[in-house]
Amino acid sequence: MLPLEITARRHGERTLVSLRGELDLANADDLRKRLRAARAAHGDHVVLDLADLEFMDSQGLSVLVNCYKAVTAAGGSLTLAGPRPIVRRTLEITGLHRRMRIVRSLEEALPPAR
Repeated sequence: MLPLEITARRHGERTLVSLRGELDLANADDLRKRLRAARAAHGDHVVLDLADLEFMDSQGLSVLVNCYKAVTAAGGSLTLAGPRPIVRRTLEITGLHRRMRIVRSLEEALPPAR
């Protein structure tokens, strides 16, 4: 099992959170806390960079759903960028791909720098 590495920073008008490793029951609560802190520090327009996320279980999905609900309730947005096929398939099976914005790459998710 790979540990989950989480990095968060501001990118223009967006909160960029990058995930590397595996998101599961063991670390889902840590991600939930880190997302809350990142939103408080950088805002409610969140981009999750999933390009290096190798696995996500139902607890990980729960974190994404809770984040989506929180940011949209606050007038923000959630974009999932670059999910690998296994993660994208999980989003499709659950139907979340119809509710959340999913783009192929981080470049597509972020507005050009000014």
